[in-house]
Amino acid sequence: MRENVEGEYSEIGGRAYVGRPEEIATQVAFFTRSGVERVAEYAFSLAEQRSGRVVSATKSNGIIHSMPFWDEVVREVAERHASVQLESVHIDALAARVVLRPGSLDVVVASNLFGDILSDLVAGVAGSIGIAPSGNLNPTREFPSMFEPVHGSAPDIAGSGLANPVGQIWAGVMMLDHLGETAGAASLFAAMEGTLGSGVATPDLGGRASTSDFTAAVLDHLV
Repeated sequence: MRENVEGEYSEIGGRAYVGRPEEIATQVAFFTRSGVERVAEYAFSLAEQRSGRVVSATKSNGIIHSMPFWDEVVREVAERHASVQLESVHIDALAARVVLRPGSLDVVVASNLFGDILSDLVAGVAGSIGIAPSGNLNPTREFPSMFEPVHGSAPDIAGSGLANPVGQIWAGVMMLDHLGETAGAASLFAAMEGTLGSGVATPDLGGRASTSDFTAAVLDHLV
């Protein structure tokens, strides 16, 4: 669970004395209580439906203002979810753990920057960045949510037929689930899973299928 409207990717900052020896660049990361609570609450609620475990990505030993604040707010949310176990892990150790012991993780909650890095890393560990879906969720459902593959548009291979459509298809599964179309989501996921299980895969997963070949196979598996 990545907080993705504030944190380290804010637009607060700038550059001064450009081109001079004393040139300076500033980038301000800002964290609001409501923003941290919102993503943490969603993560703990999700964990209650899954393993009952949440790992919070932090770096409070080095980033001395924003990360201790993040930790404090996450702990406060954890107190409202007594059945969920909270573990705070420094981001460098957590990145190593993703590679060495991915099975020890279930729900991970992270700030904007840490979540961005981890999403690519966990996808690579699972096999390819091409398989990772994402949902930009509005938890209150006041506004629409957006679903897309983690890797974006991959312009370097556009039109070549090399892109793995699993991330996009899986994002569609997430969207259907979010909209309450659980039967459709299950059917689409089973078709995608069946296609991979039959040995059809794109080159990033060691296969020979093109983007269109894989998509056609998924359609064939739909019931």
